[in-house]
Amino acid sequence: MRQYESCEGACRERRLELVGGSDYDELTAVAAACRVRIEGFWALVGELARTEPGPGEWRAAYEALQQSARSALRGSGPAARGRDEERPSPAGTVIVWRCEDCGGIDAPQECIDVCIWGPADWVDATSYEAERSRAARDCEVEQSLAGLLRRFAFATPRDGQWERSWRAFQSQARLVLRSRESRSVANELVIRQAQADG
Repeated sequence: MRQYESCEGACRERRLELVGGSDYDELTAVAAACRVRIEGFWALVGELARTEPGPGEWRAAYEALQQSARSALRGSGPAARGRDEERPSPAGTVIVWRCEDCGGIDAPQECIDVCIWGPADWVDATSYEAERSRAARDCEVEQSLAGLLRRFAFATPRDGQWERSWRAFQSQARLVLRSRESRSVANELVIRQAQADG
């Protein structure tokens, strides 16, 4: 960040709260993996919501989609099975002072009577928290989709109840899809408002 310039007089420093770059990298990797799983789950939920088997095809369609759901859940790892340790947690922060003129950063640390200038990867704590909030919302969506698919994957209807069971799950899938569309519209409105505000 230093621009290798000196300030005339004292530096004009401002307080920054930073998170280690490795913590941010770990968070973005976990979030990206979650989003990949969500896309796979959305595809199955969408198929359940839209597919209309013909007469006599209910059982075959149910069992085929049931196998796809089981495979997706098996391949999703522990996060889709409801384990909270996969949820993103807050990272430790460091308070530093940065001069906007020369780019110099002072971070409080024990003095050893030698100044050592070394590169370090940092991310603004506000950016980290924004990404963490988004990742937490994604985890909730993943848990919701995985829950629906888990119920569908491991519920086997009695003979003669294949269509009834399909319809019940289909209505749940349609509700989930409508809530996704509502969130998408709300997110689009927020983005447009932010762009308008400049």
